[in-house]
Amino acid sequence: MMVRKFTTLLVNCLVLFGVHSLSYAGCGDITDSMTPEAIFSRIKPVGIVEAEGGMVAAAPSAATELSATAGEDRYKSTCAVCHETGVGGAPKFRNEADWKVRMEAGIDGMLAIAIKGKGAMPPKGTCMQCSDQELKLAIEHMIPQKK
Repeated sequence: MMVRKFTTLLVNCLVLFGVHSLSYAGCGDITDSMTPEAIFSRIKPVGIVEAEGGMVAAAPSAATELSATAGEDRYKSTCAVCHETGVGGAPKFRNEADWKVRMEAGIDGMLAIAIKGKGAMPPKGTCMQCSDQELKLAIEHMIPQKK
């Protein structure tokens, strides 16, 4: 009699709780949360670390796609503050005379300067969250355009 009551209680618990929890976590829920995008979303950096000697950006662990207007967007949101008017000796937006000497170093040389900073420009032009690719696109947007 006691075994029968226990068995009935066990079956009722499994039916009430087991079936309910099985319907909650279907296979789709488990595999969807394990995609590279979902994982990256959960582990992406949430800020920067200030260390003695300067700021160090948290490096993203997966490549992100940049839009076709990423260089222009970054220029407008960050770079234009100085490069629109030439604040602190910054080369003005698409001004051939200002960019001529800098362009001799090539895009990689200009990118290295942008990353490290130079003169009044701090490293990455204060855009610590910018990737090197995003900075490169911003530089390509600022330099004089070939006609």
